[in-house]
Amino acid sequence: MVKNPKIRNLICLVAMMSCMLSCNHGALVDEFRPVPNQAWNYAFTPAFKVEVKDNTIPYRLKVNVRLTSEYRYANLFVLVHQRSAKHKPSSKRIELQVADKDGRWLGKGIGSLYSYQIAYNTNYHFPDTGTYYFKIEQNMRDSPLKGVSDVGICVLPESVAK
Repeated sequence: MVKNPKIRNLICLVAMMSCMLSCNHGALVDEFRPVPNQAWNYAFTPAFKVEVKDNTIPYRLKVNVRLTSEYRYANLFVLVHQRSAKHKPSSKRIELQVADKDGRWLGKGIGSLYSYQIAYNTNYHFPDTGTYYFKIEQNMRDSPLKGVSDVGICVLPESVAK
């Protein structure tokens, strides 16, 4: 047993990250972008590129987010923007529930960092094959929104998600 708390926390973090990466083997994209100073302002809209080679199968689209204990709310509203060369851009407003009514974090956490991967679209069929671009915009009243460490997206086939 490791007695040094820093080493023990590092080992737990590496194990958790390895599990998260292995759980989504087969994802088209599963990425995070760090939020500058862990304070998400309206101008920061991380972008993600997704290559879709098979539009005949259903996909699960998820928002990835990591929050610190500085985050003050039980939910997080985001706008997910999607576009491609062949189709009109679309946007969807999503409420991510991050804490229960008693204030307990719902994500997986180590120390003061909690990680979430929340599906916002299931059994989704892309209209065509090709390149799709996603942007995530925070849609809360606070700007900057403190306590948001990283934000991202995950796109994976439904067969892998189950």
